[in-house]
Amino acid sequence: MADDERATKPPVEASHGDGSGAGETPEARGATAAGKSRLIDEVNRELAAFREAADRLDEAVARQFGLNRTDLRCIGIVYRSGRLTAGELADESGLSPGAITTALDRIERAGYANRVADPQDRRRVVVVSTQATRELGARLYGEVEVSGNALLQDRSVSELGLIRDYLGATRAVYERQAAHLSAPASGDDAPAVPGSPGVPEASAPLGDTSEGRLEFTRGASKVVVSGGAAPGELYHAHFEGPPPEVSVHGGAIVMQRRRAFLPFDWRQQSSEVQLNTSIPWTIVLKGGMYQFTADLRGLRLSGLEVGGGASDIEVWLPAPVGVVPVRLSGGASKVVVHRPRGVPLRAAMSGGASHLVFDGQSVIDLGGRNILESSGYEAHDDRYELRFSGGASQLTIDAV
Repeated sequence: MADDERATKPPVEASHGDGSGAGETPEARGATAAGKSRLIDEVNRELAAFREAADRLDEAVARQFGLNRTDLRCIGIVYRSGRLTAGELADESGLSPGAITTALDRIERAGYANRVADPQDRRRVVVVSTQATRELGARLYGEVEVSGNALLQDRSVSELGLIRDYLGATRAVYERQAAHLSAPASGDDAPAVPGSPGVPEASAPLGDTSEGRLEFTRGASKVVVSGGAAPGELYHAHFEGPPPEVSVHGGAIVMQRRRAFLPFDWRQQSSEVQLNTSIPWTIVLKGGMYQFTADLRGLRLSGLEVGGGASDIEVWLPAPVGVVPVRLSGGASKVVVHRPRGVPLRAAMSGGASHLVFDGQSVIDLGGRNILESSGYEAHDDRYELRFSGGASQLTIDAV
């Protein structure tokens, strides 16, 4: 009956639901706008209350079992994953290698994880969940999951789609803001390029360098990387806004800003770095990255690593030589990775993905740990091995 009633509504009335207010009186439009504004405020308040309730639950769990919040976060990752390396756990938790070792020592002594030799590679150690881990997760979070699923069962398919899209978009906002706050600052106290006070350019001679490394150690925003440095230059960089401190040791270029990042400072800064195309390069970006564009098609790439969260990333990969690793950790949002046609690729994902497009195939709500491979991956010596940890939103991997 309800479907018949909706189908017989006059067109002008049906158009009111789009928020345009067509055909309404000014008083009616004002009432609609006021009602919508109130609902938006209520949604935001409920979302804030939801975060606070989740935080209180985690606090209560940690207190009951004598754990600190860092240990509880690590236990939760181990519980969801079942098995992962210490490096993967560090990536997903956002802890440094030293801090993750200390945390693992504590939770292993408490019986919530074991470090064992990887059966496929005895030289590698993996962290595995225990019976105590699984019991803690089931007892304390199982009821939450069951109750949440029951609530969702009462919703229509269209409502579930709206809920999913809203949560995914909100998560992306959080990830972008985390990347902004993790990125370096601009400001009058930011150091100039050594040897070039106040000059927004930097370069270094190539000399006898046989391989290069470009590293941003404390995050960055609006970074463009490509080939194109002059034949005798290791690199050439141009900066908008206060330049970072740059140090060069052999073929290693380290760019770093000192002052803590302030909200919206990213709008005032950018870096464009051109690298010499005659040597292989490893590119490492730590501490969060916002708006990173890399056209590496003219380079030989040894590896690419983005850690600490990333948002608005687009990379054009060159033809690989050997197995080339690409790593994104700490969460990623709006990431596009292009590779040359015919180049095989494997993507290993932990933490899930809200929307993934892999070689034209779209996957929604990919949960847990997954491995996707292009055809013929194992048969080729030259290939890419991608790893995403910490979750991903709006991820596209294609061949061009």
